[in-house]
Amino acid sequence: MTKTASEAPIISVIIPTFHRPDGALAAVRSILGQENAPSLEIILVDNDAKQSCKATADLLAQEVGQTPFIYAVEPAAGVANARNKAVSLARGAFIAFLDDDEVAKPNWLANLVRAQQETGADVVFGPIEARLPVEHNVPHTYFQNFFSRRLDGPTRLIDIPYGCGNCFLKRETVFTKAEPFNPAANETGGEDDILWREVVAKGGRFGWAEDAWVYEDVPPSRATWAYLTKRAFAFGHNTTGQWYHRADRDYGRMVFSMVKGVAQALALAPLVALLWVTRHERLAWAYDKMWRGLGKVFWFGPFRVGFYGAAAEKKQVAAQKA
Repeated sequence: MTKTASEAPIISVIIPTFHRPDGALAAVRSILGQENAPSLEIILVDNDAKQSCKATADLLAQEVGQTPFIYAVEPAAGVANARNKAVSLARGAFIAFLDDDEVAKPNWLANLVRAQQETGADVVFGPIEARLPVEHNVPHTYFQNFFSRRLDGPTRLIDIPYGCGNCFLKRETVFTKAEPFNPAANETGGEDDILWREVVAKGGRFGWAEDAWVYEDVPPSRATWAYLTKRAFAFGHNTTGQWYHRADRDYGRMVFSMVKGVAQALALAPLVALLWVTRHERLAWAYDKMWRGLGKVFWFGPFRVGFYGAAAEKKQVAAQKA
């Protein structure tokens, strides 16, 4: 399903989705409600061979008006596969990523554009405010802080990048190959971290847009310690595994990453214990970093956790049969 304008848009807004038709609907509608934004197109990539988002896309096609809208299916499950499919379809000089559990505020794109112009950054990140169901019986402060993204201070250049959700980038300087997101991260996530390291290696710069806000809706199934443990452990895998999965394997850096993982886990374990006892609001953050350290060490063979892609497909099927 494709609805395109004759002229190439300035911005391609990419929304990958996986079994979240309601979330995709809200995300796309938030883009249709953008104010003061340059010309744009919306690319919704359904990472489900059964096209679970097709009905939603059909509904959206009736709502987009003159906004170019592309609905495409990437049947090969995997977060990197979905992003690569969308990039291959994008026509904009700039790319904006919004996840299917995020809703952009009305001036989101305009503020990202302004921040990029002010900083000259190759990749700009915006803040995220997590929203948890009020009735969900968890320590709300822990999980809300963890799933949110906040950085004090004004729009500026920054040294450390964030995740791909709510980011804005210059296509020509960031995407220099046909498949910019590494398929080795399809099941574990972290495909954006691998890409950002390549951006740094090329001398690229990162920026922060202080007022380019999005909401992230966190379902009860994710606001749990079990989810946090598995996600953190999986995310740690790529930090080490990327050196093994490269065409030019670097065993030295692979071992160094594992050693750093040991140090990270050992250093953070006492802090996690202290924060747990005191019920400090930074507990979820420290807990996540500790398990990422362990993931850097145990990233191979039977320890490797499938968090997205085919592993997520199998989990979805099992849940439907239960």
